[in-house]
Amino acid sequence: MIHETSIESCSVRGVRLYELRHVVDHVRGHLAALEFTRDLPFVPQRIFLTHGIPSQQTRGEHAHLECEQFLVCVHGECHLRVDDGEKREEFCLNRPTFGVLVPSMVWAVEHLHSSDSVLMVLASRPYEAEDYIRDYDRFLAMVNQPKGTS
Repeated sequence: MIHETSIESCSVRGVRLYELRHVVDHVRGHLAALEFTRDLPFVPQRIFLTHGIPSQQTRGEHAHLECEQFLVCVHGECHLRVDDGEKREEFCLNRPTFGVLVPSMVWAVEHLHSSDSVLMVLASRPYEAEDYIRDYDRFLAMVNQPKGTS
């Protein structure tokens, strides 16, 4: 059985929830697919995996000035909390057919990793240290500053 990609919005600005195109085949095994130019609003410039993370540790805890990211837990599970400075939501990434698009200027935290979790992150930009906002108070000040000021 083939399931087409579906995309839903959530209350956090710009965050999108994806159920990826996938095939359920109980004889030959299942397949999940993501086509960069068809399904994502960017062509990935970087891919990285996080794994072996102790369950009480967190990853992320930052926002990006320009980089967008797409996160899929390809094995095991972890939780993703997203925050735009006004609204916050949390999702359990627990299957390789479910992904979350995190746009720039959204704070993201990955936590509650299972011992076997492998989180794949597709990024719209190469690693650039200056693109990271690692202080939550600075992030809040930036998203809450009046439009047209710098």
